[in-house]
Amino acid sequence: MKRISFLAAFYLASAASGHAQEAWVLPLSAVAPPPAPAASAVEILKGPVVEPGLKLLTDFNTAGLGAEASRLDAWRRGKTGVRLVEGAGGWRVSDASGASFSITPALGTALRNMNAYFSLTGPDDPAKLIPDLAAAFVTPAAVAQVRRAFERTMEERVVVSGKPYTVELGGNIALGPGGLSLHYIDDLLRPTLRRMIAAGTDPAALRSLFTEEPKKMEMLDRMGILKKHLERRAQWDAEGRIPVEKRDAMLRMSVDTVAESAAAHYSGDFGTQLQGMIVDDWRGRDGGAWHCHPPDSGPAGWRGESPPSEADYEAAEKNGQETVVVFFADGYDVYFLSRGMPGMSAQPIASHRDPAWRTHFQSYFDRYGK
Repeated sequence: MKRISFLAAFYLASAASGHAQEAWVLPLSAVAPPPAPAASAVEILKGPVVEPGLKLLTDFNTAGLGAEASRLDAWRRGKTGVRLVEGAGGWRVSDASGASFSITPALGTALRNMNAYFSLTGPDDPAKLIPDLAAAFVTPAAVAQVRRAFERTMEERVVVSGKPYTVELGGNIALGPGGLSLHYIDDLLRPTLRRMIAAGTDPAALRSLFTEEPKKMEMLDRMGILKKHLERRAQWDAEGRIPVEKRDAMLRMSVDTVAESAAAHYSGDFGTQLQGMIVDDWRGRDGGAWHCHPPDSGPAGWRGESPPSEADYEAAEKNGQETVVVFFADGYDVYFLSRGMPGMSAQPIASHRDPAWRTHFQSYFDRYGK
């Protein structure tokens, strides 16, 4: 899968009117260490938060903040020293001259979290980062987070013609005072994928979906399999030469083929990236991008052990690094891929094995895997 550099994308967005939509995970933040906290609740807003962050909040109406972000964006133009102020009188944004603009707590919290993201220290040279990541991934707190990540891949599974498909999850790693934190970014296409599956026997509903969400359906149906079938289906329905049972069987096959392929992909745009950024508390060092390889459903339990793919190496080459967490029936392995690494050459930097893990996930298989 292709992945887009989040920080680079922010800078590119300031010079481009369109927004890329590609599969991705959050990459490194090439930013300076944050300053020491001020005594008052005042903080200078980082450049990417002001420009193009406010415009992107506007364009995507992230968390319903678009209109307010647009007004603030218009106010801050031409001003310097733009800062966020939280006090007894509420939230406001001020500039170096003392002028101020009142904002809601919702936008204030979003800007504070965005500022925290761009204040993460890093990136670290892999030689420095790998030992810390390796140690962090086997702490009890990290094991619990990884376990929860794989639980979610099962709980959020996509069911196609009665067969469950676990989903990839991912986001960004932070190494803070409390250890490793796995931050998530929701998948852009999964809601549309679920709508497509639900409408899988209704040609009219599927055509409407292509009309309502053309970009997302194009990303889901990358080979045009379903779109071409629906175009032919209109002709077949008019002619009536092909039995309706055969037409319906071909429709189900087309939907299933697209859904099975799309279920394993992880996609996003600036809107999904922002949604994750504004709700999380970011602190510490930037540990780079992560995603997991979830298990597949076997006859009697989960099957895992899927090492990094060539697409993962391509992502690492593009963004500098990629951490892949791979499910095993009795634990997990962690791979760290970096730019310049030959494909399929990585060895795990950390492993966790525990008989209790197998027992725990067998109960998940009994609920979600059959």
